Amino acid sequence: MTVSQAHDVIARAGGELGDWPAPANPGDLSRRLASRRAELRLTLSQVALRAGVEPRYLKYLENFPGHPSPATLRQLATALRTTPAALLGAGQEAPPGRNPSGACWGSAGQMERIVRADCYRLLGPQGIGRLAFDTAAGLAVLPVNYSVVQSTIVIRTGTGSLIAGHSDGPVSFEADHFDLELGQGWSVLVRGEAHRVLQPGEQRNLRERCDLRPWPAGEHDLFVRIVPVQISGRRIRSQ
Repeated sequence: MTVSQAHDVIARAGGELGDWPAPANPGDLSRRLASRRAELRLTLSQVALRAGVEPRYLKYLENFPGHPSPATLRQLATALRTTPAALLGAGQEAPPGRNPSGACWGSAGQMERIVRADCYRLLGPQGIGRLAFDTAAGLAVLPVNYSVVQSTIVIRTGTGSLIAGHSDGPVSFEADHFDLELGQGWSVLVRGEAHRVLQPGEQRNLRERCDLRPWPAGEHDLFVRIVPVQISGRRIRSQ
């Protein structure tokens, strides 16, 4: 795509024109668009179709700083099952449940249980959750990247990490998502037994099936599998 072609696509999509960066320097929106699409395992064409934008324009937004119109941003957020604020990175320093303006959810809301099948659907094939386990110093709760493989939770860590030292025994795992704009959210809690994956064949299978890329630097050569004993979920909708 040439610069003039990109500008034509942007103009038709209702965005603002800008200089073609050289070399590419994606902004926060670019990274969040690409990351969210990868998390949902959607192709660029699928998201473009859902959002009603040209695939070339979406490709541009994923690789170069762009300024889509508010309407286009809402369409992209809907296609990616998120919010415009999340795509723009609003409230990244705020705790869940509080937006950048300081407003919190109201206290009135409806709580409902989530059945087991829907719990797995919400966990999806992969994401970010929290792993909790007992240590000599007390309860530890750590954020982790995870994959769901054959109804088990799989994480990847280093052999000398805190998780590795407590990877054989009872653990709890939690994942959630909250939408401040719609005033709703969900949480899934898994209780089970963790164990190290030591069989070469199983390790090879997980390397092929799991696209796990832990954020911390260093080697992450140990797979840990959590076999659920109990899984439950709650959904909240504010009024």
